Amino acid sequence: MANKKFEAFLERLKGNKRIIVQAHDFPDHDALSSAYALAHLLKSKGFEPFITFQGYVDRISLRNLIDWLDIPIYEPRELQLQPSDKIIVIDGCIGEKNITDFPGLEVGVIDHHQVKAPDFVWYDDIRPNYGSTATMMVEYYRYFSLSMPEKVATALLVGLSFDTANFTRAVSPADLKALHYLQAKADNEMVNKICRNQVEFHELQLFNSMLNTMRREKNAAFAVLPEGCPKNMLGVLGDFLLGVDELDIIVLTARNREKTFLSMRSECPKNNVANIVRRSLNDQRLGFGGGHSHMAGGIINNQYQLSDELDFVYDLIRPNLVLGA
Repeated sequence: MANKKFEAFLERLKGNKRIIVQAHDFPDHDALSSAYALAHLLKSKGFEPFITFQGYVDRISLRNLIDWLDIPIYEPRELQLQPSDKIIVIDGCIGEKNITDFPGLEVGVIDHHQVKAPDFVWYDDIRPNYGSTATMMVEYYRYFSLSMPEKVATALLVGLSFDTANFTRAVSPADLKALHYLQAKADNEMVNKICRNQVEFHELQLFNSMLNTMRREKNAAFAVLPEGCPKNMLGVLGDFLLGVDELDIIVLTARNREKTFLSMRSECPKNNVANIVRRSLNDQRLGFGGGHSHMAGGIINNQYQLSDELDFVYDLIRPNLVLGA
């Protein structure tokens, strides 16, 4: 739980009025909602925070979250970042490949992934046993007895709901406490509206494309999506397949904007997909990735794009899986 260590961190930040709150590249709901909550907290303490990230938003539910709650986000170029800027990375960690190294000094890491912060940061709070970084933000607010605005609570409840798949995976006691706290403060009708509307009409064809390319082996399914498939749609499609009773492990891939994205889901304890992605990509220098034991992703280096992407990904991932378990 947030404690005097965080207070000391804020004290050290004094004199640095402008603070950059950086979400991980190609952020999800948890990253942006947590950045929004942290920015509001910092503003209440007299700082001038700015939320930014590298990449783009290509998922309708995430665009709705930003637009409907008026979350102020700046492109990095708009901020004209300087070496003197102080950066807090949230829902990600400095040194990981999904965190762009912006001008400025990275002074803080707040995250719930399986990561290790570098020694030079002033403050780190990493809790991989939590289902979301949003839960950590709730504890920060409660520690400071800081009143949480309805929009912030609404955003955090969306982030918490998405990262725990509506409380069906990786849910800790802290997440349940956060749920109780947020439901009393959030616009729950807005939360439900954002969470329900995850797919645009034209994206329905992606389900058909996935099923047409799907290769099943025991309790695992592999599929490749058409080029241009939004990166975050891989998560929607993966969760859809994970709802099939006979499937416990999902491996999806798609090319988008000259990158090949890999997404994995698992409800099988013997298959920690974060470790599998790291062994398959990072350790073999074929790309990079990471995440959680139940949910992970990565990017494959461009020079490894082959004519048959499904065969390539199958041969890459299959040796690291324990099937039928």
